[in-house]
Amino acid sequence: MHQDLAERHLGTLADTTPKMHRRAASVFLVRRARGGRLDKAAQFLGINPENKRLGYTQLLNRRLRTSGTARDFERALDAITAELLAGPAIDYQHRREALATWTLEPENWQHTLTRLPDLTSHRKPLSDNRRHLAVSAYTWTRVTQGEPDFAPCPPHIAPDPALRAVWTRERHNVFHWPRTTDHQPYYGALKPLLDDQPEHLAKAVDRTGSSALSVPAARKTLASSP
Repeated sequence: MHQDLAERHLGTLADTTPKMHRRAASVFLVRRARGGRLDKAAQFLGINPENKRLGYTQLLNRRLRTSGTARDFERALDAITAELLAGPAIDYQHRREALATWTLEPENWQHTLTRLPDLTSHRKPLSDNRRHLAVSAYTWTRVTQGEPDFAPCPPHIAPDPALRAVWTRERHNVFHWPRTTDHQPYYGALKPLLDDQPEHLAKAVDRTGSSALSVPAARKTLASSP
């Protein structure tokens, strides 16, 4: 679910966290569309392992009943449904499948680096590979409207527990980078690229089914950025 949809329609429900509202509402909407059980709807979205109970949705149900806001939640789901039906149909499952093993192409990442100033910090700088993986995770969330928790681990990292730990940490850290643009010119230059690239990748996936963003397309994206 788009973050702006969740903020507009679920922001007044204060009984649980915004993440829980957004995640649970997505599951309930899938069940409305497909029928069946909540755990199956969550599996369809890729946010619940098979045969695992959907604890956060059960918790939300309990809190909605306790607070007397269950009807407000249903009305919010009705409004979200109407808005989704009025807009373009986007197959986010197809995008998730197309990007299941995706990372930003190395040549596109290297071209991105040529547009960025030096990273200055008192802390030890992140390696180029770690920044590359973090930007890949950020792009995945924007294209699929998924959460960082569910960004797929790149295949070349998955077998190594130490590298998986780094991946888990960096895929969350990237979302703090754009907030430091006033103090760090590197992130100020990176932010428009983070904002533009997902749109081009989403169009490529929807149009061709391919997750590859060509170097010319990436350069066009970069050239159009301030």
